[in-house]
Amino acid sequence: MAAGLVLFSAAAAAAHGIGYRHSEKKPVSLEFSYSTGEAMSYLDTRVYSPKDEKFAFQSGRTDEAGRFAFTPDVSGLWRVVVRDEEGHMAEASVNVTEDFLKGDGNFLPEIVHGDHIEGAELALRAVLGVSLLFNLAAGVVLRRNKVKK
Repeated sequence: MAAGLVLFSAAAAAAHGIGYRHSEKKPVSLEFSYSTGEAMSYLDTRVYSPKDEKFAFQSGRTDEAGRFAFTPDVSGLWRVVVRDEEGHMAEASVNVTEDFLKGDGNFLPEIVHGDHIEGAELALRAVLGVSLLFNLAAGVVLRRNKVKK
C-alpha cells in the first residue's frame, strides 16, 4: 500500500512539470522619471487594461532605471500608473493598435498621455499659495502705511 502511494505521488509530481519558452508577443516598455531626470526606481507599478479599469491587469515594480514592461492582449487605451511612497504619481496612457498586437511591421504604441507627476504639481500649488498669502499681507501693510500718512 505504501509503495503504491509513493508511486502515485511520483506520477502526480511528474505531471506538474515546469518550463518556459520565448514569447512571440511584443511587450510595451516605458521609462518613468521625476522632473529632475532621476529614474523612478523600484516603485509600485500597476497596468490597467481597456477591458477592466478597476482591477490591475499586471502589477510589479519598475527596475533601477525606472523601466517597466507589459504585454498587452487587446487593442485600446492602456494605463500605466507608477507611485512612490512620498505621494508622487506618474501615469502614461498607451494606445495599443491591432497592428501592434499582430506583430505586423515595427509599429510602436502611441503614448497618448505622458508622465504626470502629482507631487510636482502639489509643490507648485503650495508655492503659489504662499505667494498669494505674501502678496495679500504686503497689500495690507502698504494700505496701512497710506492711511497713516
